[in-house]
Amino acid sequence: MKKLIFMLLSLLIINAAYAQSDDWSHNSRNLIIDVSLSSGADIRQKSSYPNIEYIRVNLSHYPYEYFNQEVLSFEPYPDADIQGNTLQFEWTGMRQSIEFGYDAKIKTSNEIIEIKEKINFPLTNLPEELEIYTKPAEIIDSNDEEIIALASSIAEGEDDLYIVVHKLAEWTKNNIEYDLSTLTANASQKASWVLDNRQGVCDELTSLFIAMSRSLGIPARFVSGIAYTNSDLFPENWGSHGWAEIYFPGYGWVPYDVTYGQFGYIDPTHIKLREGIDSGESSVQYKWLASGIDLISKELDIDAEVEEVIGRSTQPISIDISLLKENVGFGSYNLVEVILENDEDYYLSTELYLSKPKEISMEDNFAKNILLKPQERKSVFWIIGIPGDLENNYVYTFPITISTLGNLTQTAYLKSSENDIVLSFNDVDKVMQQRTEEEQKTYSRDIDMECSAEKTELYSYEDNKISCTVKNAGNTFLESLDLCFIKECKSFDLGIAQERAFNFSAKGLEEEKQQIAVTLNGNEVSKAAYIDITVLDAPEISISGIEFQKEAEYDDEIELSFLLEKASSSNPEHVELALSNGNFERKWTIEELFESRKFIISMEAKDLKK
Repeated sequence: MKKLIFMLLSLLIINAAYAQSDDWSHNSRNLIIDVSLSSGADIRQKSSYPNIEYIRVNLSHYPYEYFNQEVLSFEPYPDADIQGNTLQFEWTGMRQSIEFGYDAKIKTSNEIIEIKEKINFPLTNLPEELEIYTKPAEIIDSNDEEIIALASSIAEGEDDLYIVVHKLAEWTKNNIEYDLSTLTANASQKASWVLDNRQGVCDELTSLFIAMSRSLGIPARFVSGIAYTNSDLFPENWGSHGWAEIYFPGYGWVPYDVTYGQFGYIDPTHIKLREGIDSGESSVQYKWLASGIDLISKELDIDAEVEEVIGRSTQPISIDISLLKENVGFGSYNLVEVILENDEDYYLSTELYLSKPKEISMEDNFAKNILLKPQERKSVFWIIGIPGDLENNYVYTFPITISTLGNLTQTAYLKSSENDIVLSFNDVDKVMQQRTEEEQKTYSRDIDMECSAEKTELYSYEDNKISCTVKNAGNTFLESLDLCFIKECKSFDLGIAQERAFNFSAKGLEEEKQQIAVTLNGNEVSKAAYIDITVLDAPEISISGIEFQKEAEYDDEIELSFLLEKASSSNPEHVELALSNGNFERKWTIEELFESRKFIISMEAKDLKK
């Protein structure tokens, strides 16, 4: 039967925070944003002779100059003075209400603080003014024993500060569910509560991340501001938001937004309005000297609108996607490998998203935060599964797409049919573990290894030869290498620029389409070569279901029917079939028996023996 091509193009949208239509929010070089904040209070009289000498409002949420934001204009109403870190408004005399706020124009940039050297962890000799950012606070209770134990287990054995902070942010992002139900609480929940309940909003996720950082002696502070989101969870795109800043000696404060998955940077829609020690600090404080009144405060109303989008930021990370197998059978697993490369001389973090048709299953999170050291090249893996109940006689094509918030996109196309190779989860997992180990043993890149089979298709009773060559293309003499195929290993040393050839005998392999591995291991090397082989069972045929007329007259025409049955998975070739009786003889030659065939033969009774 001729096979048809069936293309599955319905990509499943699986990340509410990412959409091509909002590309500007992540990739603009600069944004000019109009920001307005307003609030106020109603004044209720409690006596016949009320009196107000003054009412003062201290507003801590207002924009100021920072490394990635510039205040182009700022107009408070009424006039206000800056006192310390607050904007102070004042009214005198009786009135029914007060109103205050500001209009501002902010220019933000898509800048990143470039950390180029490894900073040793744990930190020592911190300046005295930073000590307060390593201490517990009311909401950010970093002295909680469970927080201390968790942070210590995440950081254990790591001596690079950037990697430690990335791991803390990644754990928080992956293990705490963003849940708006905690907004019903009167105040932000403590970091210890967030850890116990594994849920929270942006302030609470950030509080836990800061608490874990502080428990390890890493200075961390809470940032309040506004940011853009396209999530359907919110009625407005712009709103209040909270993120963190971590102190890196020699570089200063570096932003981390664990809610948005932005580690070591923030997109240009973030506008910083306040920084503090704790997340529970109020943004507005009312003070008054009066008698016979009550002050009924209103909520802050914050709004923002993009006035201008300026340029596009460059993408310093390159990505490439590949599949372990481009064709697999129904019910098979497969490995998606994404190779990332940091083209810059400083640390970079990016979030990768895998999108796929709904029919494809996935054994991991669709989003992963990846940290790249300066000039580092790294592989990231996903294991995906193909359903086993697809329709036979069709070839399915599944697009697998990898994207970043920086709008880098690569797509690979996976084909599947009933006759393709089927890999188990363990098969694919072994390949992933092998490639991970290969990446960790960096000298593996200096080994050239090629393996091939004498026959890629053979019968189970046949022998097969596997040939491999191994060459040392590096500058290190390699000792005690082991080249293994199934249970047979060959040990050898390999000098610089030397090449060795090896042969293995492949016998007794299972009768199926399969992937076999030849592995090379040593103290500094891990390498593998994979060969696809189809092992066929011995071809067999049988004749069954013979039906014929038991008696016939001399002039009768009779029929004989039978089934020529293909009794093996492999296709019997050069089949010769003969039917004879007396003067009657017929012969058929079948070059290849793809499937069982039924024969119905008409003959004259007079041509047969009595």
